[in-house]
Amino acid sequence: MITNKPIELTFIYRSGCHLCDVMWDELEPFRASPHIYIKQLDLARESGLETQFGSLIPLLLHDEHEICHYFLDSEKLSSYLQAQQTSI
Repeated sequence: MITNKPIELTFIYRSGCHLCDVMWDELEPFRASPHIYIKQLDLARESGLETQFGSLIPLLLHDEHEICHYFLDSEKLSSYLQAQQTSI
């Protein structure tokens, strides 16, 4: 069953990080979808994230599941999102 509730992803980044800027730009087609919501978390503003994820940024998560880090894998993300939408 497909639901109207968007899938919420979390994008963890560091302000001023070139790789983070690139991944955010590459996420544009996904961000434009009404079926996807991407929450941004800046390592500098979120207590504890630096210790937990500092070496993996940029990082894209769904709940606790890591989808990709450093570089966006669009095919992997598309496949993951499709599987999530059909499993709801």
